[in-house]
Amino acid sequence: MTSSSSARRRLLCGPEDPFVLYLQRQHVSNNIWAGVPSEDVRCRRYEGIIWDVPIHPRVLAVIDEMGFGGMLRCGQPKDNDHHLITALIERWRPVTHTFHFPVGEATVTLEDVEVLWGLKVDGDALTGYIPTKDVNYWKTISLDFLGFIPDAVDLKEMNWKQTSLSNQLRIELSNDHDQYIYVQRARVYCLLLLGGLLIPNASGNKIPFFYLQFFMDVERCASYSWGGATLAYLYHNLCEAALAKRTDVRGALTLLQLWAWERIPIIRPKMLNPVPIDYVPCAVA
Repeated sequence: MTSSSSARRRLLCGPEDPFVLYLQRQHVSNNIWAGVPSEDVRCRRYEGIIWDVPIHPRVLAVIDEMGFGGMLRCGQPKDNDHHLITALIERWRPVTHTFHFPVGEATVTLEDVEVLWGLKVDGDALTGYIPTKDVNYWKTISLDFLGFIPDAVDLKEMNWKQTSLSNQLRIELSNDHDQYIYVQRARVYCLLLLGGLLIPNASGNKIPFFYLQFFMDVERCASYSWGGATLAYLYHNLCEAALAKRTDVRGALTLLQLWAWERIPIIRPKMLNPVPIDYVPCAVA
């Protein structure tokens, strides 16, 4: 193919009216239409050894009460398909928060979050702040609510290393502890799920101290819209990536991949050992 024919082919790509798509000059798809090669994004996530160690039934009961039991029972997520995530980002439009497919627009909804991961989507908004940077305060809070004191480096950066949280899961629990011990362990699990899969940061290995404030009260924890916060954070990071502001993409990309498999069956991987599901009509008494 000659250079002139390649240029004509590129001119045929993209929108008929370039003024319809807002921010198109900054969008990653603009490079594709210009013939500039693109690289796959890097997906940030961390779950440590959550699914590698046995979980005590009393700990799981507390996690259910806090609203994360459904997600935990989904099992360890599959590896992220970087090619798929990159392709979805290239079709993401920040103005409408939708993917532009040849068949029309589509997006991840609150219903998808609730159905796929079992997270609560109604309830109180998830907002918070760092109450203080006093080291002694965080030593006391972490010891009282998690059962251990953070390392000196963690206290300096106001972030737990996720490995320090994961190491707590290796400590085996017996059946004769006081209830607060099981609640402490449940908070560790929830922090890892929140900071590792739902709202991971750019480092992929740190969880801010202020996340703990949402897990101090078990009943209060269950009242938050965890699904709403997860979806909002995913939207924000898809917008950042679509406008080429970052190549290390954060957010619930595992959820996005599950959504793509569910909504686009042609790309769904085949299950080697499918689990049979017994369906019973709802009208059966």
